[in-house]
Amino acid sequence: MAERFVGTVKWFNPAKGYGFIGRE
Repeated sequence: MAERFVGTVKWFNPAKGYGFIGRE
């Protein structure tokens, strides 16, 4: 599954392969 990061990426974990996107 490939997700596009739309918004502000607060942090990204390359080890897990996902990050937190703050949609504010």
